[in-house]
Amino acid sequence: MSDEKLLLSNLNTIEAEIIIAKLKSYGIPVLKKSKGPGELMEIYTGANMYGIDVYVPSDMAELAEELLKPDDEQE
Repeated sequence: MSDEKLLLSNLNTIEAEIIIAKLKSYGIPVLKKSKGPGELMEIYTGANMYGIDVYVPSDMAELAEELLKPDDEQE
């Protein structure tokens, strides 16, 4: 992704995986970045205590935000 936008920040591993799976199911490319040594911790312990940031292409950010809204907030 050349021009990405931060969609969500400081997610735990499970939250990030659910959101990434949902976005990918709609064909939205996702970039997952771990903070600090979080990625290494996730490999060894299965948990990332430092948080995960999720990025999407900036031209798809509005669609991604709409897809992640709770059902009662969608139009």
